[in-house]
Amino acid sequence: MPTIEKNRTALLGGTFDPVHLGHVHLFHEAYERAGITHLIVIPVYISNFKRGTHPASFADRVRMLTLAVEDYHELYPDDELDVTISLFEGEKKGVSYTSDTIRAFFDETAEDGKVNFIIGDDIIPTLGHWHDADYLRAHVRFLCFTRLGEVENTSGAEVIFIKSDVYQASSSEVRAGCRDMLSHKVRKYADENKLYRT
Repeated sequence: MPTIEKNRTALLGGTFDPVHLGHVHLFHEAYERAGITHLIVIPVYISNFKRGTHPASFADRVRMLTLAVEDYHELYPDDELDVTISLFEGEKKGVSYTSDTIRAFFDETAEDGKVNFIIGDDIIPTLGHWHDADYLRAHVRFLCFTRLGEVENTSGAEVIFIKSDVYQASSSEVRAGCRDMLSHKVRKYADENKLYRT
């Protein structure tokens, strides 16, 4: 069983519609609690779990992520975390499947035969039903940042539970008008581009 200290590179996928202070705090948690020093953030083009929704454009979401990373470095200046934003899924277009992304990044990022992929504890109940689940079980080490403590994992996948501080923020609340959950530069961009106005 690999130890947390060896998990130096990790992937983080999501819609990020929009990226908020909870995500920014997760960057810090990945560095502080999981020993991650290189985080590859991969915004989805169309989420397999959110088909039929109408998010901000991919370009807007990438721009906000870029600004959020700048805000992160200002908020946590002592962190030595390199954050890279990947355009892989946007360039591929179509529905984003985690298994496709893992295949694309495997040679570059695998450690001890598996790619480290960050999830939240709300994902655990569905993990065994993800597209191409057998491939994910064989090739992914899920780093689960949890506010609930260790939750039951029946997926058969390798999951490392990492206790995380609670940070109350959600993209759906931002879309409903709670803009205080946005970091400074992201909020300014959203205001200037008239995003997430109810």
